Amino acid sequence: MTYLVLARKWRPQTCADLLGQEGVVQTLTNALSAGTFGQAYLFSGLRGVGKTTVARLLAKSVNCEQGPTAEPCGRCESCREITEGSSIDVIEIDGASNRGIDDVRDLRELLQFHPTRDRYRVLIVDEVHMLTREAFNALLKSLEEPPPYILWVFATTERTKVPDTILSRCQQLEFRPVGTDRIRDHLQQIAADEGFELAPSAAAAIAGVAEGSVRDALSLLDQLRAFAADSIDDDAVAAVIGGPPLEVTVGLVTALAEGRVAEALQMLREQLARGRDATVLYKEMGRALRTCLHLAVDPGLEPDLAESHRAQLEPVTAVGADGLGRMLGLWLDHGLAMRDAANRELALEVVALRLARWPSVRAVEQWLAGGHQSLPAAGSGGGSPPLPPVAEGSGPAEGSKGGAGGPQAAGQSAAEEPEPDSSPSPSVEQLKRREHEQWLAEVNADPGVVLARKVLGGEVVAARPDREDA
Repeated sequence: MTYLVLARKWRPQTCADLLGQEGVVQTLTNALSAGTFGQAYLFSGLRGVGKTTVARLLAKSVNCEQGPTAEPCGRCESCREITEGSSIDVIEIDGASNRGIDDVRDLRELLQFHPTRDRYRVLIVDEVHMLTREAFNALLKSLEEPPPYILWVFATTERTKVPDTILSRCQQLEFRPVGTDRIRDHLQQIAADEGFELAPSAAAAIAGVAEGSVRDALSLLDQLRAFAADSIDDDAVAAVIGGPPLEVTVGLVTALAEGRVAEALQMLREQLARGRDATVLYKEMGRALRTCLHLAVDPGLEPDLAESHRAQLEPVTAVGADGLGRMLGLWLDHGLAMRDAANRELALEVVALRLARWPSVRAVEQWLAGGHQSLPAAGSGGGSPPLPPVAEGSGPAEGSKGGAGGPQAAGQSAAEEPEPDSSPSPSVEQLKRREHEQWLAEVNADPGVVLARKVLGGEVVAARPDREDA
């Protein structure tokens, strides 16, 4: 017996079986029950969410022996033939391979003939956005005033490419991406019915990779079943999708969160040398950061995460929701760059560098805001001891002039009087100018300002001593 892939075996046969499209189902069900369904429909949405499936279900509903009905019987000759794809009154074509005006003219010729057996001749055009402009123009009159026995159904993943003249002649139904939780539960139910083991965390990982597409999830599940036989776990998922093992991803995001640039780049190089795809690594980094953000906000947001995985992610979760939010923001900023980059490996390393710099940037921001008494050493990557604290409201110690930037020399008294100056007494303006220049030199030599200049660039060109007489 020929094996039937899961995506076809588990294709919904009733509207009630359709996953995650309640709005579409409710609209069509009400229209069919009232007998007010349209003459042309346009189904748009992500791949693999049920557009073609609903088109076939609609054909069953209008041609069922008990219909038109919102619940076709699935047993009559018309329903069986539509399910098998052998009905002569339900014509399904691919707009990508039949996109010219001659193909549309062939379809228009069918409009002259009544259905052979059924009530309606249903014309389903998949990927309709691939039709040429001339082909679209040839459809206009047929869509506006079709014969009463004709029902048009168009499906597309790119509604914006369909001309407005076509859109205005169709009832438009938008299919939504299916939620990750629903896909995960669906996969586990299928695994139980098919008689193989699927770990909850593996099901969640598959659902995450599918990105809202049920068909993609089922296709990946088929592939994993062939790879891991009757037991699918996280390691099998990582091996099939080309992503790194969980501990590698956790180690990578931990290094980034703690600012350990060299370690993060070394880990990336090792994974790329093993043939990991840069785009997959980028996505896995984002998934790990998102999981840590959920854990930082509320651990209950990740109910299926194993306790061992929670423990591994604790160092990153400790960064806090604000820090993780900023890291994810930086990660998202590079999404388009990753997709369009000529060298994705280099683009991924740039992403890692910018993510690893955020602790230093935050430290500088906190110092500028006066929220902390000390800062990590520049370029320390989180491993070096902090600089000596800078007392709030006080300037740097004596002896830091001329860019020395160091602390006050040992044994030097802070109250030590300067040597007498034999030169003529300067004017008041000269004294103020000299004092201001001295103050600027001290400010620019301050450890915190040195770090701020290194991260943010530039230099201090104006300063006011924290004194009443300045």
